[in-house]
Amino acid sequence: MKLKEEHIQQIAKVMARIATRDGLVQGKEPLEERVSKIIFKVIQADVAKEKAIDQEAHNLLKEHIKDIEAHSISYHKMFQRVKEKLARERGLIL
Repeated sequence: MKLKEEHIQQIAKVMARIATRDGLVQGKEPLEERVSKIIFKVIQADVAKEKAIDQEAHNLLKEHIKDIEAHSISYHKMFQRVKEKLARERGLIL
């Protein structure tokens, strides 16, 4: 999930608007703004975790690039598999 910060803000605002409108959250005003900031931070943290997993997967594959090329394995497919495995090990849902 490669989201830009402005997209994360838009998603957070929409989710906060729906959650406050439907009474899913309660608290002191300005509730929608506070909920939006919390959602933004959560999404931003997940994006950062995914970015770290991407980097780790690339680093692991770099160590084995000669084997990957020698066996005509698709780098992209192998990257996806390694990334999914790392995410699963860390409890991150992609």
